Amino acid sequence: MIIGVLGIQGAIEEHEEAIKKAGYEAKRVRFVEDLKDIDALIIPGGESTTMGKLMVKYGFMDALKNSDLPILGTCAGMVLLSKGTGRKQPLLELMNVTIKRNAYGSQRESFEKDLEMKGVGKIHAVFIRAPVVDKILSDDVEVLAMDDDKIVGVREGKYVGLSFHPELSEDGYRVYKYFVEEVVKK
Repeated sequence: MIIGVLGIQGAIEEHEEAIKKAGYEAKRVRFVEDLKDIDALIIPGGESTTMGKLMVKYGFMDALKNSDLPILGTCAGMVLLSKGTGRKQPLLELMNVTIKRNAYGSQRESFEKDLEMKGVGKIHAVFIRAPVVDKILSDDVEVLAMDDDKIVGVREGKYVGLSFHPELSEDGYRVYKYFVEEVVKK
């Protein structure tokens, strides 16, 4: 099982380490051609508008919209999977959700918290300028995690979006195990 990490921006190395800790092979995806060598893709956090523009420039938007690849998007990656943010920006529009960007505030309001994630159990979640799901647009979207009344984890078919950064917590590798066992292999 080879899990690719989109190598445009974000905690790329940390995702690769978490994938390896979960027992899978990691491959950095720098070019569209690299997509043919992987079984699933991680879109890491970063700045979603910049990442979207780079994905358009390098052909990833079209390639992923026309792909069968399962995708796990964390933080900005979840934003990129969504149908909208209330701002004009390039999006994959693969998940029937809208997102509120920076829902918790600025970098200073970043925090860590234990929460329950369906299929994973208790997980230590790291929130950095984190988005939240604003609206669910389809009954096909399953809520995986909540932070009080905020939706911070969703799944729709072969796509998973998380507001938090599993790659930055000691137990976050379990999210990758869930992704592979419950999404990629199904």
